[in-house]
Amino acid sequence: MWKKKKTINRGRLTNTLIHGDFTIDNVLVRNGNITGIIDWSGGALGDPRYDVSLAIRPKPNAIETESEIEVFFEGYGRGRISESEYKYFEEGLYAFF
Repeated sequence: MWKKKKTINRGRLTNTLIHGDFTIDNVLVRNGNITGIIDWSGGALGDPRYDVSLAIRPKPNAIETESEIEVFFEGYGRGRISESEYKYFEEGLYAFF
């Protein structure tokens, strides 16, 4: 996994505060608006692509289609992560820990 980590292009990305388990289960919504994010026990300084990868994982009745992922990125307001970045964080680091 360490060799794979070195192949991901970090570009100018800097570490930020990340949630560590940023899934739909931890997002509070009321009347279609996000009102809070709960369960910050995994919060840390880290690569924000980790949280993004968890946020767009397929989830029944939430994120099931490519169009729903597009809606997420429209609201997120930043560029999409690549397929290799997604696989590294979701299938690599998250599955490992």
